[in-house]
Amino acid sequence: MKRATKRRRLSPVRDRRAQRTRSEIVRAGLKVFAAKGFSAATMDDIALELDATKGLLYYHFKTKEELLGAILRDSPIVAALEGGLQATLDMPFADAMRAAIHGSLALLEANRDFVRFLHVQALLSGKEAEIVYNEVIDRLCARVEQGIDRHKASGAVRPEINSHHWARMLVSLVTSYFLELQVFELTRKPDPEYLDHLVNTVVGSIATNAASPAASKTR
Repeated sequence: MKRATKRRRLSPVRDRRAQRTRSEIVRAGLKVFAAKGFSAATMDDIALELDATKGLLYYHFKTKEELLGAILRDSPIVAALEGGLQATLDMPFADAMRAAIHGSLALLEANRDFVRFLHVQALLSGKEAEIVYNEVIDRLCARVEQGIDRHKASGAVRPEINSHHWARMLVSLVTSYFLELQVFELTRKPDPEYLDHLVNTVVGSIATNAASPAASKTR
């Protein structure tokens, strides 16, 4: 009886220790992937960075693809982007679109090194691209689609539009605009007028008359 009670007491301690070890592996994996590239990096490299045995790594992650998936899931930028999109749900549609686009770009800029890492790794192999797509892009598209559906329900967005397709397009527009700025950072600067044009074009394309920018100006 005493032994069972002791095991129960130790369990939370072991759980916290295991979670701490897992977090350390995730950080070490990101560091090694960023330095060597996903394809060139090995579990031996990560074990060396962590100063641990490969057995410990394999206990938590069976493959480096699984570890990359954990890096993406645990990334604070993904949660921050989702949280920022969630915060726009109760805004008027045009304001929500503007806040979502500008807020997402600001977060991407604040985490530009991590975003570059993801982009480069996604270009290197189909398997890595699939992981990035599933863990990051799909999650963001789902959150944007949720917002569009909510504005549909409120009557701000036309009921016949395809929320899923528009969500994918919006995520693609924002990410491609950001990556263009990163690639040509010496010659291209952020263009607020273009972003306003982008927001107005999207809102004008899918909003009902009452929610369109033109309608707002006449009030």
